[in-house]
Amino acid sequence: MKCNEDCEKLIFFCRYIVMCQIFIALAGGFIVITEQTAAMAATSHQFVAVVLAVESMFSSIGGAIGSTVAAAIWTGVFPQRLQLYLPEADKADYLTIYASLTTQLSYAEGTPARDAINRAYGDSQRYMLIGSVSILVLAIPCVAVWRDIKVKDFKQVKGRVV
Repeated sequence: MKCNEDCEKLIFFCRYIVMCQIFIALAGGFIVITEQTAAMAATSHQFVAVVLAVESMFSSIGGAIGSTVAAAIWTGVFPQRLQLYLPEADKADYLTIYASLTTQLSYAEGTPARDAINRAYGDSQRYMLIGSVSILVLAIPCVAVWRDIKVKDFKQVKGRVV
């Protein structure tokens, strides 16, 4: 089976989307551990729970903002691109297709409608990834201003914390 030029472009972009998601997952994993360690090292033992709760609250707020931006991109890009890419015969049903994953999956792979759905998904995901990677760049200067705390010089607290 031979790919046409659009198929090759889609494969090219999919590789970069997967690469970006891997980078985001790795960076996110490292950031979570290091930010919690830094927060715990910056305070005394009795306030660790409070500091972690505040850190978690700000992480949740950031996640909510990110989800809101992603939803705005999704609802703005996907239906528009779906309407643009669908074949003329299916354009009248674009709202039904947009609203239901089951309907989207009912189209056989390789059909023009399914290719249009996949392409619209790809465009939406690309914009969401561009936004998330752009914001993730801000993490570098944020981490750079963290205080250098010599954790190896700390003495472990003995006893129970209640």
